[in-house]
Amino acid sequence: MTMRLRDQKRILMAKKGIEKYNNDEDYRFLYERISDIFARLLKSDLEFLNTGQTDKISLAAKWCPSLDSSYDRSTLICESVARKLFPYDSDAEYRGIEEAHYVY
Repeated sequence: MTMRLRDQKRILMAKKGIEKYNNDEDYRFLYERISDIFARLLKSDLEFLNTGQTDKISLAAKWCPSLDSSYDRSTLICESVARKLFPYDSDAEYRGIEEAHYVY
């Protein structure tokens, strides 16, 4: 079965994003800082939500790229935010699941 043209374009976009990350030091720095900011804000928002301090919740969830959005398909930033927000060793539930290693 042949891959649909749309799927091929998505794969190409992701490959370009990975190439840019691996080869452009400035891009990589900015990418990491942006994913750091979103992870930090989303984590604090979860804490505020759990303690009932909803008036302190930021707009990070509103502005964080959505999984499989056009922006995420070209940058793969959602994965970076998720890895920082939920590190592999942060929960016993993740034990036994083999961690995927990507060329990032």
